[in-house]
Amino acid sequence: MKHIHHIIPQYLGGTNDPSNLVELSVEEHAEAHRKLFEEHGNWQDRIAWLSLSGQIGKDDALREARGAANRGRKRTPEQIENIRKAANERNARLMSDPILWAEINRKRSESHKGKKKSAEHMDNWSASRKGHTVSDETREKIRRTLAETRAKKNAL
Repeated sequence: MKHIHHIIPQYLGGTNDPSNLVELSVEEHAEAHRKLFEEHGNWQDRIAWLSLSGQIGKDDALREARGAANRGRKRTPEQIENIRKAANERNARLMSDPILWAEINRKRSESHKGKKKSAEHMDNWSASRKGHTVSDETREKIRRTLAETRAKKNAL
């Protein structure tokens, strides 16, 4: 399988003229974008390199591209409100399905495991919990869960 690659990237003034195009294998194309990224630091080259080399999938590449394209962009108060409304509607839809919501929370929890928290983060979390009371029933559930977790670890 061959890919068409711009010898001089369009962001550096390259054109679609046939003299500026070259056929490369997927591996060569990935390597070309890696070299361009290392030389110029362009986010499009980084995403192309990682995607073509199989280090990230299509969904991750699209997500990174959207994030990079919007990085540093100022939003109007109306845009911020529209984003907030859309997020609230999405969460309401997801929360209406308890199984899906539990799976989302499980994945979110898994993604944070093993990551170090800054002292500032821990202070903020601690401050947010001040005055929060836990019922005896909740305390018992936590105790049972911890005991089950320890038992599973010891069984391994």
